[in-house]
Amino acid sequence: MLGGVAGPQHHCARDSVNRDRWWRRVKGHVPQQAAVFVELVNASPLGVPMFLTPDRTGARATIGDELDALLALPEAEVHQEMQGYGTGPHLPRVIAELRDDGTRQLRRITDAAWALFRSCLAADWPDIQRALRADIEQRSRAVAETGLGAMLAQLHPDLSWHDEGLLRYPGPEWQFAYDLGGRGLELRPNLFLSGLTAPLGDHRSSALLYPGREHPARRADGLARLIGAARTRALRAIAQGACTTGQLAESLGVSAPTASAHATVLRDAGAITTERRGREVRHSLTALGRDLLG
Repeated sequence: MLGGVAGPQHHCARDSVNRDRWWRRVKGHVPQQAAVFVELVNASPLGVPMFLTPDRTGARATIGDELDALLALPEAEVHQEMQGYGTGPHLPRVIAELRDDGTRQLRRITDAAWALFRSCLAADWPDIQRALRADIEQRSRAVAETGLGAMLAQLHPDLSWHDEGLLRYPGPEWQFAYDLGGRGLELRPNLFLSGLTAPLGDHRSSALLYPGREHPARRADGLARLIGAARTRALRAIAQGACTTGQLAESLGVSAPTASAHATVLRDAGAITTERRGREVRHSLTALGRDLLG
């Protein structure tokens, strides 16, 4: 999500075709509540605050896990990060607020991130996850067959691995030479990046973020051709979990009547079921709906 909203001042996402296509498609659906998160990501061309790239404890960490970790940050870490932004009249407002209020501002940041995810990314997220897992599996096979050094060279010709445990990247705008200290290296493909980046630190697990393969939404989508792109997005949103019509509308960034119309067509086709609970109705995926999504 960070790469998706990163502006052209960030070298690692500047020339990302996937990012540009996705942003053109969703920017009209970005809720006002998400503005503070977008502002924080783009507050400096030197990068994003390290606390926005949490040190994940497992490969299956969800966005909820990462936002919970953000809320648990100690006050000192927030203030330390904010010191790197300097001072002056052009200081972004969100940076000044984080300096003044520290962790009291974090709930606002996480709520903004959730709003952005629900409106612009949730419907595509299952396909994105499948694409990222497939990328990691392919890289793992390459390591087993040709070795770690050869696999890293496939990610970027200037990226090198030395037997003493040193990872080196002499990039044109960003370079590093990092001693992994026997901790291993976690690969994190990102569909919105155009270059390499690494949230490295002495007290963090070692991770390398690199451009993933083509965004799955850009591939030939037989389901979208069959039932339409909008209804495909609606079906994928419902696949994230049972939801009301209002929640579906919020996830898709459309009006409630439009979401209701999508749900009616999907229900008539047998892809979802709708159950009334009091004054609300909740939509759930059927076996046919799961089969359609593959």
